[in-house]
This record gives sequence, C-alpha cells and structure tokens, in this order.
Amino acid sequence: MFAEVEFRLAGGENPLILVPTMVNDRGPYPFILDTGAGTSLLSPRLADELGVATGGSREGTGAGGKVTVSLGTVSSIAIGGARRAPMPVAITGEVDRIGAAVGARIDGDVGYDFLKDFRATIDYRKRTIRLAQGAYDVTGGPARSEIPFRLANPNKPLVMVTTFVNRRGPYAFVVDTGASATVLSPELADALGIERTDRSPLTGAGGTLQTTTSRIGSLVVGTAKLEDLAVVVSDFLGTIGQALGAQVDGVVGYNFLRGFRVTIDYPNSRLWLERAA
Repeated sequence: MFAEVEFRLAGGENPLILVPTMVNDRGPYPFILDTGAGTSLLSPRLADELGVATGGSREGTGAGGKVTVSLGTVSSIAIGGARRAPMPVAITGEVDRIGAAVGARIDGDVGYDFLKDFRATIDYRKRTIRLAQGAYDVTGGPARSEIPFRLANPNKPLVMVTTFVNRRGPYAFVVDTGASATVLSPELADALGIERTDRSPLTGAGGTLQTTTSRIGSLVVGTAKLEDLAVVVSDFLGTIGQALGAQVDGVVGYNFLRGFRVTIDYPNSRLWLERAA
C-alpha cells in the first residue's frame, strides 16, 4: 500500500513542508510534515470548523519553550490514500503563529503518531511525499546512504542519528522535517571553534528564539555529506535535551535534507539519504 502526493514549501529561504491533509474526510488542509512532532496538531480555527470536542490539556516542550495544548480526537487523518482512524490530536494556537511567521495559512501539523507505521519518502526536487507500507527494495547505488536511527524516547519520539561535523564526532542530531534550518547547540559550536555572526530570530513552537548564524565546513550523516553549510546556533537544544533526558547536539534541517531524497522507515528504524539527481 502506498500514497503519493505533492507538497509545497512555505517560508522563503528557510521553508516548511506543507502537505495536503484530509481531516474527518474534509479538506484538504495545509499541514506541516513534521518528524520533530510526537503528536499531530490542529489549529483552534480548524478544530472549531470540524467541531472537535476537547477533553483536558497537557504541557509540552517546543523549541521556543513550554506549550500548553488542548486534547481531542478526530475520526480520521489522511494524506492521499494513507489514513489513520481515529486519531488523537493536540489543539494549539502555535499552529496559527507559525503560519503567520512564514506567511502562509497552516491548519495543522502531521507528527509521529500518524507517520509511525509508514515509510515516508520525501523528494525535495519533485516536491512529492510517498507514504508506503510493506516490502521495500533496499538495493541502491553508491549515491544512497543507509543510516540506522533510534527514537529519543516514547514520550518524545524524535528521530536521532549519529553525525559528524567538520570531521569531528560522533554527535547526536535530530532529523526534523519540520525544521527550516540546520541547528547546532552552543556547546558544540564552542567545542568546534565555530565563529558566530549575525543574530536572527527563529520561529518555533512556544515562542521566537534568538539565534546566531554561522557556517560549517561539512556535515556527514552516514555516507551522505554536504560541505560549506549554513547553520544557526541556539540554546533551545538544551531544553529539548532536558525533556528527553539525553544530550542533543544539533538538528538536521531543511537546508541539509533538501540535497537528498529522504526516506524515513519508521517500522524498521532506518533512514536512507539518496543524493538528488
């Protein structure tokens, strides 16, 4: 079984993937494709439109700090022919705030709880995403790198991979399709002697982050490598690490991932990066 749909990018030079998503068989609505989210999200506007009842709330940790969300359930969420029913959702105004920051309407966020049973292949050049289940032909040429990954923990199931920066490492990075930029922790930037230049704001769940920009000589994930890569340095990774109970050295974001055809095989804990043609 598989489904393939086109996505669009919103947000200029540091964009988010927006994928057409059906909720309760209505839509499609623009949702962020976000491997950095454990729970799928709805905007309050869409929850009201669909008549989603809420029951209780909880506090989560986003890049910008603590976020309180309302909890609800929808009858179904579907991307093309890939469907899960029913689905728990979290409802938060952070969705609208992120949409305003990138200048696009965003109605929700597709996270791990939808993606976990699928093999998600993101083709940035063709701007398509394919969600598949079943057997997978893992043969490939030298342009494809296979990388095992682990989930950070059951409550925060981030995709964690081993990386090398400027030929040093290994370091623990999150692969996050919902991150518009590649991020280093201040501790890693200091350890590598990376000079920081301009300050710039970065929008994340929970608030706006103040970051500094820089460049690194190389970033390597498996055998996939990019050189002279722009990065931002931000201390929010310390907050995420505390929530996980583990060290997080960085985030592999859009400006690295766009150079590859990216496959995240959740059932088999494998990541494939194939150099874009």
